[in-house]
Amino acid sequence: MRTVGAIVLVVVVLIAAIWAMKVMDPRMKARREEELMKLCETRLGRLAAALQLYLERYDNLLPPPQNWCDALEDMVPPSQRAFVFHCPKLEGKSGYGYAFNAYAWDSEHNVPRWHPEMYPPSEVVLIYETTQTKRNAVGTGKDIPNPGRHNGYNLFLFADGSTMALTPEEFKEMLEKGELRFKPLKPPIR
Repeated sequence: MRTVGAIVLVVVVLIAAIWAMKVMDPRMKARREEELMKLCETRLGRLAAALQLYLERYDNLLPPPQNWCDALEDMVPPSQRAFVFHCPKLEGKSGYGYAFNAYAWDSEHNVPRWHPEMYPPSEVVLIYETTQTKRNAVGTGKDIPNPGRHNGYNLFLFADGSTMALTPEEFKEMLEKGELRFKPLKPPIR
């Protein structure tokens, strides 16, 4: 009789555990997605700090886009170099997932296109999440993941070092309204 009771108890515990996992699984996935987005934002913040050090060292000139990761690598602490250039959603898949704004650099004249006098740095996108997975990716914004990589959102790093999470639709709308800059336009009237 004790054996039957023990078996029934084990079966009841297993059923309860399976039920609990099914109920908790979506919550755990959502929590994990939120953690990955925060980690991605932290990494972009570290890239912003590296970019700031680079600007200080090179008279406020942006790194050339074609080797921006290589140029910033010396500005990143050695303990962070292995992962800071990777979106955490792509880790283990040998992908990087960040691109430098191709419009930030005038390759014809070999100088940056963005100047603080033209646009507020808080509006200028420098690094963004991309569908490209290679190191030193450069893009024109047509490679922004849609849907966004983090629960429908992508992260963008601006010239002032701030980051913003936007859906592809929000990004497009803000571009159209002139609330953010990806491509140089005529100087805004202020």
